[in-house]
Amino acid sequence: METIIIVLGVILFLQSLLSLGAAMRFARYSLRHNHPRSNRYQPKAVVIVPCKGLEHDFEDNMRALFAQEYRDYEIIFVTETESDPAYGVLSRLIKTYSRRPAWLVVAGEAKFRGQKVHNLLAAIDMLNSIDRRAEVIAFADSDARVGRYWLSELVAPLGDKRVGATTGFRWYLPVRGGLFSKLLSVWNSSALSLLGERSSFAWGGSMAIRRENFDRLNIKQIWQGALSDDYALTAAIHQGGQRIKFVPHCLVASHTDATFSELLEFSTRQMRITRVYSRRVWQVAAISHCLYNLTFWGGLIWLIAASFTGKLNFTLATLLTGIFLLGATTGWMRAVVASHLLPSNRPLIQKNWWAYVLLGPVVSLIYLYNMLASAWTNRITWRGIGYEMISPTETDIFHRPKTRPQSEAVQRPQSKRKASVRSSSRNS
Repeated sequence: METIIIVLGVILFLQSLLSLGAAMRFARYSLRHNHPRSNRYQPKAVVIVPCKGLEHDFEDNMRALFAQEYRDYEIIFVTETESDPAYGVLSRLIKTYSRRPAWLVVAGEAKFRGQKVHNLLAAIDMLNSIDRRAEVIAFADSDARVGRYWLSELVAPLGDKRVGATTGFRWYLPVRGGLFSKLLSVWNSSALSLLGERSSFAWGGSMAIRRENFDRLNIKQIWQGALSDDYALTAAIHQGGQRIKFVPHCLVASHTDATFSELLEFSTRQMRITRVYSRRVWQVAAISHCLYNLTFWGGLIWLIAASFTGKLNFTLATLLTGIFLLGATTGWMRAVVASHLLPSNRPLIQKNWWAYVLLGPVVSLIYLYNMLASAWTNRITWRGIGYEMISPTETDIFHRPKTRPQSEAVQRPQSKRKASVRSSSRNS
């Protein structure tokens, strides 16, 4: 048995070396010198922001979208109903920032797709009816705080037609600093190594695509029965022979304050979506974390048991120590990159640096739970709505909280100086 664990330990050590190498490539790519912002590709853009409820610092997050250093852009906000708490806040902000053209769409309830995707499709319909000049569509999540140059940084690489879409990513910042919030941040940060000049995926909370490319790839049709907007778009980009480029300065801060149950719910939901939309990625993750937990935790238990008999195996102990140190260095490197890209949040990231260094083995246990919990069902609950993912293009809603029917409306500016409300019947 000890020999088997040592062999697995060697394999895991090599895997940990590869993970460190990926983190180093990510860090080198993210921290290299950027070109000046002047004379960059900056066509007219539209930013689409689906909203549900009042996230942490929601109003400040929305204000950041109105304050972008970008020549010509509009914003389309979307809520499910007028009764959503976000609706009133957004209405007030649109009037406050009347010089920036902004629209507020009420999408209504989704029937055969994810509510977020339904909201995005309502915004696309709105865009097609109001503006034919916009060349770029950007997407942002309401729980993320974007920087002043977020839009210009996200759009600039699209001047290269080989780039099908650009993406940022999120970095979770614990609100109260609880252990489970830190574990969520470490869990989420592990995906950063998949990003770079040729990224494995686009993240829907910070991504952009040329409008002509959106239409050519038929994204609107692909979204019709989808639950995941970004996985579906990612597949279409790759199938179209284009690449997705990660833009380091479009890493966005997202505050979180997770309990243990919320941590498990969020992480398991992500892996269930991954299993449906990218089975190969799910399988690789499952094998990787099964190997890690069997070897690291199994080897550690074996060493502890052997220590009582005085038969400590120093080869195994050395391997496990090396595996831990490689993982710790990988986590530390990600935190260093995040603190550089999010300077206003640097003190908070540095305060929690120990979590990214030490909690990797615990996070791997969470991943193991996620894999087991995601292997037997395609059902998830997201924002209170129960979904069953029949396939990447088919979604069934099996539960929805009872809400009072609301009329659908569109709020839009008639000019850059004055906003008004116009009622309409809109169904994407």
